[in-house]
Amino acid sequence: MLEWFAIDLIKQAGEYIRQQIDERYEIERKTGKGDLVTEIDRAVEQLIVDRIQDAYPDHHIVGEEGISTGPADLTGTVWFVDPIDGTLNFIHQKRMFAISVAIMIDEVVEYGFVYDVMADELFVARRNQGATLNGRILPAIREHYVRDAFLSMNATWVTPNRQIAPEVLAPIVKDSVGTRAHGAASLELAWLAAGRVDGYITMRNMPWDYAAGKLLVEEVGGRVASLYGEPIRYDGKTSVLAGSETFVNDVVKHYVIAKGATPEVRPDLEIQPQASYKDVETLLLLANPQEAMIQEQFKAGETYVAMLGGELVGAYMLVRRSDELIELVNIAVKPERQNQTIGQRLLQDAIRRSKGSGAKRMLVCTGNSSVVQLRFYQQAGFRFESVERDYFPNHGYAAIEEDGLPLLDRICLTRDL
Repeated sequence: MLEWFAIDLIKQAGEYIRQQIDERYEIERKTGKGDLVTEIDRAVEQLIVDRIQDAYPDHHIVGEEGISTGPADLTGTVWFVDPIDGTLNFIHQKRMFAISVAIMIDEVVEYGFVYDVMADELFVARRNQGATLNGRILPAIREHYVRDAFLSMNATWVTPNRQIAPEVLAPIVKDSVGTRAHGAASLELAWLAAGRVDGYITMRNMPWDYAAGKLLVEEVGGRVASLYGEPIRYDGKTSVLAGSETFVNDVVKHYVIAKGATPEVRPDLEIQPQASYKDVETLLLLANPQEAMIQEQFKAGETYVAMLGGELVGAYMLVRRSDELIELVNIAVKPERQNQTIGQRLLQDAIRRSKGSGAKRMLVCTGNSSVVQLRFYQQAGFRFESVERDYFPNHGYAAIEEDGLPLLDRICLTRDL
């Protein structure tokens, strides 16, 4: 029987990890300082892959460490395997990590297993048959609003990052009962299913992180979706929002939508150099109607555009003022796509590129009526630098109005890089 084969396999892998955990092993960095892999991760995945292939040669395997070759599509039987979910915890704490395995049959996840190796806790879910912890049936999830929920969420998402504007999720931390970062997605979802936490939020998970935990949560009556309430897919990276139906609806309606955050924050928003003024002219003029000024800045600096599914949705310019100082000019977002999230991503990209160029400070200047823009930059660490009185008429630019006020003065802010 497939379920018992999987359980036996996971227990065998867990025993191997317990035997090796205090031995010396090599540690490698994958994509960042917190994204690590050890030779034990790879050995455990190889053990699991070998046994599956021996017993079920027609099954496909999608594993985090890439030992197996993923299928071209998700038809047939597909195993999602994370040999050690929470590698950083495994290395530093020797606890709070899990083996996560999910089995999908004809594009539907039918089995989910999350094994807390050091606690010897095995969470098992089978579609439409409930979920268990070490054989004990887990009760239905309790309904919670954000205000009475104990959450599992990494602090990354309420500090400057490339996935979402921090001010979208920060109020959830303030309004909830408490927030903890546990560092292992599958385990956090399993604990949600067991009632140990009331909600889970992340902006970046892969299918092997959430496939098993998602089924666990659903089998106790919970809901797992993207941060925007969209159905979760199994073909790439996604945000994950999990909890009771009440909790998920509360987050989406009163925090995400209320903040104007939309799926534009997803990683498929690409920012790239732009060489043609004609292609970006209309967008840049939305941020500054002074066409002569825009043309001068375009010639003097470098322009970058944000593309979402092939559509131009935003742009900004960088103009070098000295070896140490670089000016950020005209963050512009297409009106129908307008929200702080795209602007935040553009700003983060501009800061990253400026640092890479060796600049030490960034300057940004805006018209005297642009209160919203000033607040946006102040939230990003910019501080008042100067006011240039009658800047626009003194530089020969035609009189225009912004929000019913004449555009005369220019306010400048700076921040260290």
